[in-house]
Amino acid sequence: MSQTQTTKPTTWLQGIGPHVGKPAGELQTGDVVVYNYGYIGRVVAVRDVTPKFVEIVEVDESGREYTRRLKKTRIVAIEGMG
Repeated sequence: MSQTQTTKPTTWLQGIGPHVGKPAGELQTGDVVVYNYGYIGRVVAVRDVTPKFVEIVEVDESGREYTRRLKKTRIVAIEGMG
């Protein structure tokens, strides 16, 4: 008898520990990304750059806008996912 185990993808954040996330290729506008020490950024745009990379535009808590290029398979911590 075997038990099936469902595991959610996690990543390690400094100052927080393990945090549930999802691959960068699945990010959508409105997602809130969590970074080390609890810093957050709200995704305002997502676009495919190449078949393996995505570019996201996000706004931080102070209103500054950042553009990041991430590999689609990279696990990104998302607020509210656990």
